[in-house]
Amino acid sequence: MQRMYAVKRESTLKSVQEAIDEIQGFDRIVTKKELIEITGLSSGTFSQEYVKELLKKNKVCQFKERSKVVSEKKKDITEKKYEQLLIENEHLRSKMQDFEIVMDKNNQKYTELQSKFNQLDYENKLLKGKYQQLLEYLNAIGVTLDSIPMI
Repeated sequence: MQRMYAVKRESTLKSVQEAIDEIQGFDRIVTKKELIEITGLSSGTFSQEYVKELLKKNKVCQFKERSKVVSEKKKDITEKKYEQLLIENEHLRSKMQDFEIVMDKNNQKYTELQSKFNQLDYENKLLKGKYQQLLEYLNAIGVTLDSIPMI
């Protein structure tokens, strides 16, 4: 029984290897889907450890090495984008400084106006007090505001 499984395993490995060689012979990317179509094997077969080892040995399907080399064009685009971002960053910093200057001026103006308001409010309260005293004095001597001519 084990001999039969070993023969079947060898047959599977041979057909998968032939399919890999055929696909690579046409300079195409080896995919599990294409291997299934060529070999006629089920997708479950490609989950078996002995088949995974063959795929790994050939560096195909999920075991394909990923290229870490960045193309020159992508590098140029990245550098240009970086330069654009630096320029935009500098422009935004300049705008932010302008806004900070305006904000400082507005804060200073607000503080001055608040001080003026407090001073005028104080003077208004004093005048109201003096007006009230004057009304009380006029009332005490029997004079009403109606008898005083308005200017």
